[in-house]
This record gives sequence, structure tokens and C-alpha cells, in this order.
Amino acid sequence: MGKSVGKWVQGRSRALAFSLFAFALPLTGCMVNNSSARGSVIVQWATGPGTTCATIASVNVVATRNGADYGTFTNGRCTDGAMTIQVGEGAYTLHVEAIGGDGSVVAASPAETITVQAYNTVQSDILVLAPTSTVTGSSIQASWTVSGQAAATACGTNGLKTVVLSVYDATQTNVIGSTSVTCATGGAVVANLDPGTYYVLLDGYTPSDVTGHPSWGTPAFKGPYTLPANNDTTVGPFDISPLGASAGVGGLTLSWTVFGASPAAGCAKYSLGKLNVTVLGSDQTTALATTQLDCKTGQASFSNVAAGPVYVRIDEANPPDANAYGNVNLTGPVTILANQTANISAAIDIAQRTIIAIPVAFSDGASCGSHGVSSVQYQISGNGTVLVPFSDVDATKPCDLTNATFKQQVIDLDNSPPACAVPGNVAGIVVCNAHGITKLTVQAHGIQSGAVGFAAKMDVTPLTDGTLTEVQQALLLQACGAGDPLCQ
Repeated sequence: MGKSVGKWVQGRSRALAFSLFAFALPLTGCMVNNSSARGSVIVQWATGPGTTCATIASVNVVATRNGADYGTFTNGRCTDGAMTIQVGEGAYTLHVEAIGGDGSVVAASPAETITVQAYNTVQSDILVLAPTSTVTGSSIQASWTVSGQAAATACGTNGLKTVVLSVYDATQTNVIGSTSVTCATGGAVVANLDPGTYYVLLDGYTPSDVTGHPSWGTPAFKGPYTLPANNDTTVGPFDISPLGASAGVGGLTLSWTVFGASPAAGCAKYSLGKLNVTVLGSDQTTALATTQLDCKTGQASFSNVAAGPVYVRIDEANPPDANAYGNVNLTGPVTILANQTANISAAIDIAQRTIIAIPVAFSDGASCGSHGVSSVQYQISGNGTVLVPFSDVDATKPCDLTNATFKQQVIDLDNSPPACAVPGNVAGIVVCNAHGITKLTVQAHGIQSGAVGFAAKMDVTPLTDGTLTEVQQALLLQACGAGDPLCQ
């Protein structure tokens, strides 16, 4: 593969800048867009006529993207008037729900559409909560029984904790809105619906059920229901019953390209053989189904996938590999419906992951034990924006600077392990999926008796997407002196 590419590395502020060479694997014409990089939204709300925080137990922020349910951010305090949420970059439709003491939605706000960019923070308008019966737009209120009995008693008898009411569009594919309530309440409301035709699905969860994989529910959609403007429609009661083994599964088909080229051309060009194709649950980590295929086949099919939202991850089948190919960002969510096959119409593109490896050592060459340093904390910044702060749980690593296992101390900016395969010959702190970053800044704190005893800082620039960069100069931890800004 290619030889070296010049890198400028800047050490601690009292050290002179110097140049070094970092080995990289060049990739012609590759620019990976890390669309899974996260941004923040400060969602603001206020109570309107007919609502008061005294009757609101908590506040939820409900987010949809591209017409599909993205997620519900729960347990905001009404009196705070705001909640900060983190989402991937893209356009989102947000509204706020006020939850009463019984778990029901007692008030909601109109929706607002907000565009979020990676590593940036945006602020919503003040979303005014109004009683659900007077919210602008239409709503569907559904009630239920459990195995033919009243929810108030039958939920407890059957071990059901929560029920999720989901409202789907006329195609029965896209979730327009959803809400989760305590099962025993026997009813739930999805508000802020535009005029149109909708279907309803109920999912019942026991405490042991995984999100997206209920063991109870309505086996089929209920509807259609045609809503005029500003209309509150009551439907049900619908009976929630145990879901059979075949009632809660469906299929999924997908295809891929390689750097935008057909599998026939791209797999050969980049010497890609076998690929692992994995279907992940709504938590983006639990593997629901997996298969290994030749890259050149270009497509995969799954059956018997549990109904609910899923994601797809494709990885080169034989990591660790310095190239580490795969779909850099998880594809999804895609909704699997019972007894139906979902199709991801757009081909998933396989690219090369961006990896930066920086060796770490004490400036005097001593060991962790001799300095009494038990762990090292890192802060990772990209293009001047902090991506992983010192306080992040993944930012603290054992102090093991000479042991061979240190090369596996990985900080993955995409948060989707094992998306980043660590080459077996690299050493140091390894930053994976650093896509779109031209200047990476790494700060390190050596923790000594619970305090910062050693510190270091390094800038690595420029960086090229889709390459492995091995920095040859170590990030040198130096003893903290009085007033040293890097030790704060």
C-alpha cells in the first residue's frame, strides 16, 4: 500500500512545533460523510391556558425523522422549561408531551421542525403545552383490554408494565407518532396529527421485554381511520394478547455499493472478500440476525426478524484490518412489520473507516506504577469542537502504556462497536470513525491519587477521510506544575 504522508503535530504549549511522518493508507477520491455524528437540541416549553406544572409529573420530548418515529426523551421536569437532547444530524419534527401522575398524556404542544448539524447546538421555539383535548391538529385516543379483561386489573395479573400506542400512515410503514403509558391506565393519546388516513398498533411490554420487541400486543393493525382537521377521534377498546412466535416477525432485504461503485467493480478494486451483514435491534447493539456473504453478491435477505425498528451494520468479515471497510454509519431505523418484508431501497455504501493511532508515554520513560498513575483520561476534539470530554465514561482508560493490550484502548466516535476494526500493529490511544475531521486534538490526564498528576496535549493535522494514520511521535505525559493550564 502507500507510503508516508507528512503530518504536523503540536505538543504541549511549552514545546516547539515539529514535523513528523505518519504512515497512512491512501484512498483516492474518498470523502466519507459521518451522518451519524451527533448534535444537540435545547427543547424549550411553557405551560399555556388550562395547564400547570403542579399537575404534570414529567415532560417528554417526542422526535420523528423522515416521517418515522426517532425516539422519545423522557423524564424532563416541567418547572425546568427546557431539556437538551442529542440526535444525529438531520431534520427532526419535535413536540412536547406533559405526563400526568397516572402516566397518561395530559397536555401536548404543536410540533416544530428543526435541522440539526453535527457537533452544533440549536434551540427550539418555546413550545406551549395545551390540554390534549384542545391541541391544534387532530388526535387519536385508543383504549384497550388485556385478554378480554379490564386493563386496571389484567395488566398486573399478566405482568404487563407499559403499552405503546403507535399511529402509522396509510402505507402501514411509517410511524407518525407514538406514546408510551402505564398499561393499567387503559388508554393513550397521540396528538398533533395532520388530516389524513391512519392505522393504529398497540404493543404491550413486560419488564423483561427489550424495547422494540414486545411479547404482547395487537397482532394486526387497526384501522383505517380518516381524520379531518382539528378532530379528536376515539377508537377501541382493542384487546392486547400474547404475540405468537410467527405473529411478531417479518423479513428484510437490502443491497450495497462500494464507494458508490457496483459490488462487481468495487469489491474487486478494494480486495473485499467476505462481509458480515448484521441486523441490530432498536438499541443499535443487540444482534437480531447476521449472515456472512461474498462482497460481490451485493445483496442480503433476512427472514424471521422480530417486528419493530431495526438497524443494519456491514463489516469486513476478517478484522483487524488496517483498511476496516463497512457502512461507516448505521443504516436505520427500518420498521419490520409482522408477516411482511421490508426493503431498504437505497443501497448501503461501504467505505473505509478513518482511524488515528497515537502512542502514549511518560516524558521520562518511566512506568505507570513508578509514577503511581492508575488511569489516563482523554479529551478528544475535532476541528476545535469537543467530541469526547474528560467526563465521558469511555474517555477513561487503565494506565498501561507499555503492555501489548494498550493498543486495544479505543475511543469510537461513531459509538457503534465493533464498527471499527483496530489493526493489530498499532499502538497507543486509537480514535476510530473520525470522519470529516481535518484537525484532531487529544488531551490526556494521568490520574495520580485521585488528582491530575500528569498531562499532555497534541494536535494532529491534516487528516484524510478513509485512512489509517499512525502518529510516530508519542503523546508525552509530563508532570503537572503549579498553574499548568493543561492540568486544570
